[in-house]
Amino acid sequence: MPSYFRDLDPRELRVPASRRTGADPVKYQRQVARFGSSSAGMPPIVVYEGLDGFFVIYNGVTRATRIAKLAPGTLVRVEVIGRLRHNYGPDPKIGDLLP
Repeated sequence: MPSYFRDLDPRELRVPASRRTGADPVKYQRQVARFGSSSAGMPPIVVYEGLDGFFVIYNGVTRATRIAKLAPGTLVRVEVIGRLRHNYGPDPKIGDLLP
């Protein structure tokens, strides 16, 4: 499957099992200090698509968290690099992990 790009709401992206606690606080603060709520110059968030159509983040949990928290309603560019053979609907979303 070739990769393709989409614009999605970062609050709806699913978090991988290794990042159930959310973004790394140190990386998050560093990104906020450097970029604020802007997504200009930000590389696309890399995701996989599950069987149920939900997207799980492979690379970019901190970027997705920053935009979801500081610029709610803003769509971000994601690169879908493949499909996974699992359903990710019940997994936590970035929006669920925000305070």
